[in-house]
Amino acid sequence: MTKKLLIIILGILFHSCQEREKSNSVSQTADEKKWDIEKLNDRAVQHLDTTKWDIKLFNQDIETYNKYSEIFQSYPLNKSPFPVAEYNYAVSSIPFSIEIGSTVFKGVRIGEYETPESEKIIDKLTLLILTNDKDSEETTLVDSRNYPYLTAQGTFEVINNEFDWVFFASPDGYSTLLLNMKLFDLRFGETIIIYPQTDKSFLYEQLKDSPNNYENFEDFKNSIMNNQKVNRQLISGKNIK
Repeated sequence: MTKKLLIIILGILFHSCQEREKSNSVSQTADEKKWDIEKLNDRAVQHLDTTKWDIKLFNQDIETYNKYSEIFQSYPLNKSPFPVAEYNYAVSSIPFSIEIGSTVFKGVRIGEYETPESEKIIDKLTLLILTNDKDSEETTLVDSRNYPYLTAQGTFEVINNEFDWVFFASPDGYSTLLLNMKLFDLRFGETIIIYPQTDKSFLYEQLKDSPNNYENFEDFKNSIMNNQKVNRQLISGKNIK
């Protein structure tokens, strides 16, 4: 069985745990007020209380891990089972690509649903990597188990390098992306663009923009394609070909 097929299987399994997506600044502000330091501390205490654990979910995670441990171990951080207090939370990841002539960006959007029953998504991270290869591989694992924190990780393979990344967002407004040991504080922009270089280094852009700001995702993609900073970087002769 191929790795891609196993990822699809895992995606189906995680769907039953309501891991989906979402977005909007008003909701985010309300969420930050809801989860002050005292409420976050209360949640941390609940995780230590064995009477609060979701044992059914814990056993399900153990069974899933035993079946697919090789896949979980292939991510930057191995995802072993652990018990958590009961929760109701839906998260999501959406892969996408942007093509500008022969230029190809592979990307992923990480977010959460406004409520588990809602269809509305609030994006927390939009990550794009210049690959110039339609067939380049990208894997993502978004995880709801750290509720109310949103966590995700993944890999991007490019022509001459591989990019590992780990992301977390706190409901009180702090979020971080760590990519090949480069840390991005997403309070200063939730869209990150990576430009791998021929010498195996990489350049980057952090934009104070998000799909949340647009009526539809195509409008966001067009804003990236027309961004002057992006277009200036794309003419560099040191980008991977």
